[in-house]
Amino acid sequence: MGRHGENIRQRTDGRWEARTLVISPESGAKHYKCIYGRSYREAKQRREAFLRGQTVPDQATPGQRQLPTGENRENHDVLFSEVAASWLAAKQPLVKESTYIHYANQVEKHLLPTLGTVPVCEIDSAMLETFLTDKRQSGRLAASAPLSANSVADIKVILTQILKYARSHGVIPAVPQCPAMSYIRPRIHVLSREEQEALVNYVLEHEAPFTLGILIALYAGLRIGEVCALQWGDFHFTSGTVTVNKTVMRIYDMNGESAARTKILIDKPKTLSSLRTVPLVDDLADYFSARSGKDNAFIVTGTEKLMEPRVCLDKYKRLLRRAGLPDYNFHILRHTFATRCIEKGVDVKSLSEMMGHANVSVTMQRYVHPSMALKKTRSTS
Repeated sequence: MGRHGENIRQRTDGRWEARTLVISPESGAKHYKCIYGRSYREAKQRREAFLRGQTVPDQATPGQRQLPTGENRENHDVLFSEVAASWLAAKQPLVKESTYIHYANQVEKHLLPTLGTVPVCEIDSAMLETFLTDKRQSGRLAASAPLSANSVADIKVILTQILKYARSHGVIPAVPQCPAMSYIRPRIHVLSREEQEALVNYVLEHEAPFTLGILIALYAGLRIGEVCALQWGDFHFTSGTVTVNKTVMRIYDMNGESAARTKILIDKPKTLSSLRTVPLVDDLADYFSARSGKDNAFIVTGTEKLMEPRVCLDKYKRLLRRAGLPDYNFHILRHTFATRCIEKGVDVKSLSEMMGHANVSVTMQRYVHPSMALKKTRSTS
């Protein structure tokens, strides 16, 4: 957020960023230029110099000091914010852009406000326990409401990685123990057979490019971002399969090139195991084959223009209301696909590969036991 409305903010790497609107005299095109400084005052002065027509050299990136090592192993003035900035800089070339932005957002929004000015050598297990407990009880930024256990666990993972980074660079002698966080996996909800039939009937009666996305999620287990990224060139009707090799997401724009501060990104799926080829049942393959378009057209729009997940979700919710079905999230279609596969006797290894899970244990934990319980209930009814 800009300080005092002056469009100046402090970045997660410790530098201050001042933005100013630049209009091209030739074309009239508008864009924002970012000018950096080691302090709020320096960033402001450098921007003023730029506006006066003076040449302003870019500051070196990243702006944090080098972490001490060797004879300076016990540095009691190294702040957590410095270690976090160095860790982020080291991570950036190693991870996907979306992953890096997630890390940076978690650091900026959750870690730095509380721990940023604390010398990293003073962080102990008691401080970590207090910090994580506070996050669990009132860590939601918008309303100081409780954060989910899953969100707190995510924050804990990043915090632990930063502390391990400090240890590997000799800033601290050992990583303080983080408290164990209890986590109860939410119950998997699936469409009943009656609800699934009602949804499919409504989709077939109100056919549109978007409804193809619902069918491919329900009968191939794709995630919403994968559905939005799916193009006709990803289908192989001779073999009756579809290849999942990309996903669509809206992410925070770290470069500030968008006035909305976010941008749409088409990237590889969340994990290497998510790169997969999924077989289609014959009827579904025939249905899609009869409606196929140009290879570079997205199936949910029928054109080369993509649909972002947020729009896809809104359209899906409206369709559920018109079909007279409950307000289910889109991911329930993926859960339903997995559960139906288990009920039909598909082996867990094959299902795990079709779902794009990192390992079979994920599939076992999420789907096998609930499905077996459901089958026992039906067998005794």
